[in-house]
Amino acid sequence: MKQIKLIVVLLIGACWLVSCKTNTSVTADVPGRVVEKGKKAVAARKGQSLQRLTPEEQRRFDYYYLEALNQKQMERHDAAFDLYRHCLDIQPDASEVVYELAVYALFLGRNDEAESYLVRAVELEPENTWYKETLASFYISRREMAKAIPVLEDMTELAPARTDVLSQLVSMYMSVNNRAEAIQVLDRIEQLEGKDAQISLEKYRLYMQEGQEEQAFGELESLAAAFPNDLAYRVLIGNSFLQTGKAERALEIYNEVKAREPENKTLQLSLLDYYKETKNDSLYTAYLDSLLYDPRTESAMRLRLMRDWIAGREQAGADSTEVLNVFSRLLEAPQDGIDMMALCAAYMEAKKMPVEHIADMMRKILEVEPDNQTALLRLLQYYIRRGQYPEAADICRKGVRYYPEQLPFYFYLGFSCFQSDLKQEALEAFTQGAKQIKPDTDSGIVSDLYSVMGDLLYDCGRKEEAYASYDSCLVYRDDNVSCLNNYAYYLSLEEEQLDKAEEMSYRTIKIEPDNKTYLDTYAWILFMQGRYTEARIYIDKVVEEETEGDGRSASEEDAVSADVLEHAGDIYFKCGDTEKALYYWKKALAKGSTREVLKKKIKQKRYIK
Repeated sequence: MKQIKLIVVLLIGACWLVSCKTNTSVTADVPGRVVEKGKKAVAARKGQSLQRLTPEEQRRFDYYYLEALNQKQMERHDAAFDLYRHCLDIQPDASEVVYELAVYALFLGRNDEAESYLVRAVELEPENTWYKETLASFYISRREMAKAIPVLEDMTELAPARTDVLSQLVSMYMSVNNRAEAIQVLDRIEQLEGKDAQISLEKYRLYMQEGQEEQAFGELESLAAAFPNDLAYRVLIGNSFLQTGKAERALEIYNEVKAREPENKTLQLSLLDYYKETKNDSLYTAYLDSLLYDPRTESAMRLRLMRDWIAGREQAGADSTEVLNVFSRLLEAPQDGIDMMALCAAYMEAKKMPVEHIADMMRKILEVEPDNQTALLRLLQYYIRRGQYPEAADICRKGVRYYPEQLPFYFYLGFSCFQSDLKQEALEAFTQGAKQIKPDTDSGIVSDLYSVMGDLLYDCGRKEEAYASYDSCLVYRDDNVSCLNNYAYYLSLEEEQLDKAEEMSYRTIKIEPDNKTYLDTYAWILFMQGRYTEARIYIDKVVEEETEGDGRSASEEDAVSADVLEHAGDIYFKCGDTEKALYYWKKALAKGSTREVLKKKIKQKRYIK
């Protein structure tokens, strides 16, 4: 028999057993208690066997049974299984052995065998609720509700006060559409636990499904009578009348509650539903306005009202300006939270409002709740996209303070500071961010962090550290094209590892074949390798749109830089075309290059390194 690790939970899906107050399985006990439990089991069954054992047979049975328990505890399941089978040979009516064999059959997926063992264990020891629970759980896991119900009913007879079993029995009866029995079981639970709103509402629902409206409303009346000071139950009766088309009777109930408690919030919401249901639009609008703008209205209720109103206006095809005006009026009042602002921002996003307006709402949220992570991240995204790096850095500093474990805040702080020429702070942010990396951290942002950190280190003259950072970047994502391009380009500038540089650069143009920056890098590396003809093929793809006029491309976005034009000149000179080389060098000068070596190239009409 294959070695297995026996799991105590017998049936996946029988979740209700978790909450049951049952005996603990042997395998769940600490080792020191296993033998003691075994002894108790043996002692309990002595004198109960259907087949009498001789003293010698009893000693043999006890020995093998306790040894089986020990082997099971040590996870030697082959041996335990064999010992249990041997026990059963000695005493076929030993319920504890039959049950243990059922456990093994369950684990091995031998469902028919498991069922046979479990049924036999219950027959041998009918008052053992643990056996019955396991059998019921087995049937439930196989969705054999009709078989599970009588087992659960037997359990309620053995333990009438176990409401967990009664609750499961309700579910079983409902699953087989036996609502009458489900109601009776709910009555039994109510007798044990007293009047309960959840139970009453469930009975109300079942009565309604059975078409027994009188009994259904009677259930609600008894609930209201049990809690006379809680008028929410009277309102619930009114709601039920409204939902069943009895609007006049509903209004009677509402007026009764209003006379006793005019400020009842549940009533106010129900009256709104009443006006809406009876299509009394003027009263609905007036009442809604009074609730929305009443400073005494609780925030949660105001938020719900606003959501419902927006949904109604959407169905009516109303203009968003109307909704935004209501938001504006509501937000003029002091806010005790951010919920209404967050709802407004969500509405503006849904309506694709200008992002500047959404950003303004995020700023208002942060005024009330400075550590709101959603608002911080949304504003950060807004500033980064607009190149507002000082503002982005400020957001990130707050993010790092409130969420020191969140890597994105460190990454964008470092990136924003780098763009703002705050190199020391940028390096510190990247360094601290790297300390937050965990095994489950998104590899994309980790890769980007090391990539930008490498750019920064190279810019600071720390070449070897930059290369190490690039290597780390590529460990996390080997297709990070920005890293591959920059790493390759810097190696070419240093005239180091040109083969490695060429391989990395070639990968970038395979990934993005139309990216002019990557094409220029690849052409330059080929140039550094002395492969001038190949270099010209790739540099031509970069500068092909340049005109002979003012040095501007057909599109300003596609205009190449002075450095790239100088590269083109260098490549053409090495290919023996001095005239074309001078053409590109002069265009580079016209583009604003201030390199003295470029001026010398033009003056001397030759390539100067």
